[in-house]
Amino acid sequence: MKVDTSSGLGACWPWTGSLHTLGYGHVGIEGKLQKAHRVAWALANNDGMLPDMCVLHTCDNRRCCNPAHLWLGTQADNMADMKAKGRRKNIGLGSANGRAVLNEDDVQVIRQRLRSGESQQRIADAYGVYQTTISGIKIGRLWAHLPEA
Repeated sequence: MKVDTSSGLGACWPWTGSLHTLGYGHVGIEGKLQKAHRVAWALANNDGMLPDMCVLHTCDNRRCCNPAHLWLGTQADNMADMKAKGRRKNIGLGSANGRAVLNEDDVQVIRQRLRSGESQQRIADAYGVYQTTISGIKIGRLWAHLPEA
């Protein structure tokens, strides 16, 4: 592995080989690219077997391959760690999300139209969104933070 361990056992061991577009080191194993920190964890802890779980960094250094800085967790652990360390971008809810097509008033009207039995496709066409967006509003997957009017 292409790792710089010269800084000592307690410091990060940065990957010195090629990098993934997200900044993680990567290495080819059996014709497939693997993240270098996952391989480092597997070599140190699991007889070289890649884990089914996430390999997380205590140091938040994506290039770090020091097994002492790596720990196993679920995707939920990964998201909680990211939030706790302030790395999660708050994209905002509702119309505060810069990608939102609908606003809070639109969603309230859509809910009324759904209650009246209007078709999801007709509502979607009226607002320039996909039918799946209207379905998501109906079942509470989208805009769940917005209380009923």
